[in-house]
Amino acid sequence: MFFEKKIDLRSKQAMVAFLCGHHRYYTMNSWNRTTSYANRIKIPYLGLTQEQVSRAYDILDTDYWDELQFVIDDFTSEMDGNYTIGVNGRSGGYLVLYRGEYYDPGYKSRCRACGQLNYQAVSGEVGQCGRCGKMERVNFSKPLRWHRVLPGQGIDQGESFEDWSMQQLRERVELVCRFDRACDEIRNAFIDLLDNCCVIEETVMVPKTVRRIVCAAA
Repeated sequence: MFFEKKIDLRSKQAMVAFLCGHHRYYTMNSWNRTTSYANRIKIPYLGLTQEQVSRAYDILDTDYWDELQFVIDDFTSEMDGNYTIGVNGRSGGYLVLYRGEYYDPGYKSRCRACGQLNYQAVSGEVGQCGRCGKMERVNFSKPLRWHRVLPGQGIDQGESFEDWSMQQLRERVELVCRFDRACDEIRNAFIDLLDNCCVIEETVMVPKTVRRIVCAAA
């Protein structure tokens, strides 16, 4: 346990003190002024060894979040999409608890060849893809279920909790503690990367589309 704390759920005073004293950060930019529960994940504040710190700064130049996203996905699923975790702040130095929601983006079909999504359903078994031209467009068997963050909404900003019942307080404390535990899981997964992986440099050839003049033969 690094971020998560043990809170006495029998004590209203302890629960209010925990919620009011929890670190907070902006849900968008500082000018937006809306805040939510947060934890600081800047390298100097993660409790790393000197060797891990050295490796951490190398990893920051990679797509390391691809290896940590599963923790956020599990948390979001557990919360039925009503809450999720996002990274905010300069250089992504804070994990923030966000409100969120699942929604149907409205796509009806997909090309099996190139993956192009289409808002129109296929009348038969397959249809022609408008992008690659192949007869590989098929309907979805059920509506898509995507998730989005509601970043403009603060959580308990300026709340004193004086009028909250014990049950309401317990539910909120359990949510914030679960958020803190997820932050611990993200930290642990990041440390696993530091201890078991290394950063290498590769030269990648990127295709580039250019225009040139072609003259007809004389």
